Amino acid sequence: MTTEATSCDSPCADALERLAQGNEQARALADECRRFAHLAAGDCAMQQVAEALCRAMHRMAALEEELFFPLAREALGTPALVDLAELEHATARQIIAQMRLADPREARYEALVMALVACVERHARHEEAKLFPRLRESTLDMAALGERLDERLAAQTSAQTPAPSPAPRSPGGTP
Repeated sequence: MTTEATSCDSPCADALERLAQGNEQARALADECRRFAHLAAGDCAMQQVAEALCRAMHRMAALEEELFFPLAREALGTPALVDLAELEHATARQIIAQMRLADPREARYEALVMALVACVERHARHEEAKLFPRLRESTLDMAALGERLDERLAAQTSAQTPAPSPAPRSPGGTP
């Protein structure tokens, strides 16, 4: 199983590289979910990877919404690219909320995991193909923002606050 990294493996040059690393970690978890979905429905291992993906999404969304998006919106002057990224976060949160209510042994759970995988991949593609290049051309201080992101990640790690994740349900349908 892929491990969840919470800080840069090496010093981050800037915020966009840090966020791209977060996207790559989420994609790796998404790929694992897809592999498990093709192997066996209701597999406990897929549920564990899906929960890790939910935690990674929660962690990176919090970083982006708290630190990155406000500065990106200001730097770009036109909020459309940031608005779309925020909408993708809201979509992921809705899917995760539905996963929490679903029985991991049912086909619906797997469908929700695959919807989350698609959302993660769409979000990463959007950021890396459209948002990041526009920000690279802006006057936003990416090195300083990268340091702030790393500090916030370190604080998240030390606090070890549990992130929302799909809860296993009992056979009777109650969590």
